[in-house]
Amino acid sequence: MTWEDINLFKYQRLIPVLQEGENIDQYSKIIGILYDMTDNEVNSLSISQYLDLKAKVNLLLNTDIKGQPVKYIKLKGRRYKCIYDIRNLPAARYIETKVFSEDFIGNIHKVAASMVIPMKKTLFGWKLDKYDASKHDVYAQDMLEARFVDVYHSAVFFLSVYLNWIKVSQDYMIQELSKTVTHSEAVKEVADLLKFMDGIIPFTKLPNSTIKRLTRSGR
Repeated sequence: MTWEDINLFKYQRLIPVLQEGENIDQYSKIIGILYDMTDNEVNSLSISQYLDLKAKVNLLLNTDIKGQPVKYIKLKGRRYKCIYDIRNLPAARYIETKVFSEDFIGNIHKVAASMVIPMKKTLFGWKLDKYDASKHDVYAQDMLEARFVDVYHSAVFFLSVYLNWIKVSQDYMIQELSKTVTHSEAVKEVADLLKFMDGIIPFTKLPNSTIKRLTRSGR
């Protein structure tokens, strides 16, 4: 098993278990998550089977999470195009992205759902569909089923672009936000957004070192 084999939902379930620190049940929980096994199924494994899976888990956790932003996030029968041009985002999605980013790991699927446009398959191939804000939860659910490495690296890149764009486009953002709130509220929101995003981007780039630190004692 490699990181490319894991969907986003499994990764999100994995992180809290790693953050518990080493304990007697840690590997059993990780095996259950990664191999879609119930507690009873894990407990029913023979010693040799358990040790084999534990070795594979250690190999995975001590392997760098390689990947890069992708143009499309693909699932069985569905496809989304990643939009990294922040100028194409409606003002309301600036704010929701800030809210979702407060718990980046737990909300990667929601961040991703705010940076994609659904596509539909036609006789002439895949075409862009219309983004429907009321279906944000549907898009987010699809992100959970997609490859973790694709969604993760794309979301981190999106937030990095987002932060850089905020720094050079504050006047534009204030103008856009002023369409829905007062000018003074827009100024404060942009200032708060810049301060918040400047603190979160570095954190989202450190999963590899964090995982290695948490699992080093279990090698």
